[in-house]
Amino acid sequence: MERMITLVSHTDTFTPDSALSTRSAESTDCEALARLLFTSYESRLYPTQADAQKELEAVFAGEKGDFFAEASPVVVDENGRVIAAALCLKNRKDDVEPSDVPTIFELVTAASRRRQGIAEKLIREAMTSMKNNGFEEVTVRIPETNAPALALYLTLDFHRWQPADEDLY
Repeated sequence: MERMITLVSHTDTFTPDSALSTRSAESTDCEALARLLFTSYESRLYPTQADAQKELEAVFAGEKGDFFAEASPVVVDENGRVIAAALCLKNRKDDVEPSDVPTIFELVTAASRRRQGIAEKLIREAMTSMKNNGFEEVTVRIPETNAPALALYLTLDFHRWQPADEDLY
């Protein structure tokens, strides 16, 4: 199992990108999002599409934390297919700390649409929504070896989260 790291950033208000059309994620998106997760991660994260769908159904049902629909943008292409999404929670119900800070639970972009800035725009949109809803911080957990994701989050001023009682040195 890959070692995961938690990153944290202050929320901020960003100017929306008018070229990116988004809408809030809905539970009716589960099947399309599961297909996107399964194909995008090439079975590394979810052995089957059904496993991905089960996880997403748990997210929308609030089993992972309170689903934050307003801060969960989805991008749909000209053919009506979901091509990217940022699914956010207001808090976490698992053992991951900090549990009381909103988190980007899942960020996924179709392989054919990567390297176009979509993920960054989704993160910025999610952070703006969180800020507008009174939240000052946001977290994300990523595999320590996911260099592209780490680079993306670092450009958005995320840094490694440390519990307040842990000495950095």
